[in-house]
Amino acid sequence: MERKVKHYINGIGSITPQETYENDEFLHDIRGYHGNVLRCITPDFKSYISPTQLRRLSRMLRIGLTSSILCLKDSGVRMPDGIITATGYGFLEETEKFLREILDRGEKQLTPTYFMQGTYNALAGLVALSLKCTGYNSTYVSRGFAFENALKDALMQITEKPSFVMLIGAYDEAADVQYKTGLRHGHYKTEAINSLELFETKTSGTIQGEGSAFFVITGERVASTWCEIIDFHTEFKPTAQELSDALHAFMTRNRVKLSQIDLLVSGVAGDADRDEMLSTLQETSLPDIPVIRFKHLCGEYCTAISFAVWLGAAVLKK
Repeated sequence: MERKVKHYINGIGSITPQETYENDEFLHDIRGYHGNVLRCITPDFKSYISPTQLRRLSRMLRIGLTSSILCLKDSGVRMPDGIITATGYGFLEETEKFLREILDRGEKQLTPTYFMQGTYNALAGLVALSLKCTGYNSTYVSRGFAFENALKDALMQITEKPSFVMLIGAYDEAADVQYKTGLRHGHYKTEAINSLELFETKTSGTIQGEGSAFFVITGERVASTWCEIIDFHTEFKPTAQELSDALHAFMTRNRVKLSQIDLLVSGVAGDADRDEMLSTLQETSLPDIPVIRFKHLCGEYCTAISFAVWLGAAVLKK
């Protein structure tokens, strides 16, 4: 009988609006924000990136590259077999600078750096060049399922060859141009709030955020293993009933009872209108289960609510 390939997360590196870049002590000091925009708390980049390289990189590329370095350091891996990144909007600040130059300079004597650092795959290419990794390299772009698609790609690569070590990551930035556009479309709140009171508000819209997170995934359990990914599932534009049915089918498939769930990670974002479906699911199908809320980095939804279910084994590392 053929052995089923398992998938383990063996390294984590993240830079977010909280101090998450050190894995030894997690969220020891919660930071609150005013102004409806969350920006990353960054480490000293000089500790991870050479000064020569550092001065050429945009702020978000520095964040993305550093989070990948933190991840590899946590896993003990020097060279991955492949690199996969995911993003909702890419590097909008660099794209905006490039487009402004086109208008201001009449398409003449443009700065190539803005264009090169504004493409969606700029981070995947930068990480590969920095590591001198010539293996598999891909980038997924989607407001809703970018990371899920990247994860599925990585899991298929490892299923094909369990010894493969895949470095996957997701990033998005809090760009002014995105904020103004999102505000017009009703994605963000019009009133200023304290970020720590986001889920106490009853108004439409959420707040803008940014961050970068990388993971080392492979088919082999090692000393640095954090947990095992058993299964995951996504639903695009579901109705409330379809969402509930998908959850129960997922649990049945994995032979897990709802009473066995220790923690629910919810994707609600403090938006009174768009959170309704997930809140209803929690109240009807997952009552009395401890909940933590993970706000989407982009701070907005896909065309409709997108739903992802993750089933992880107990933490193996700590």
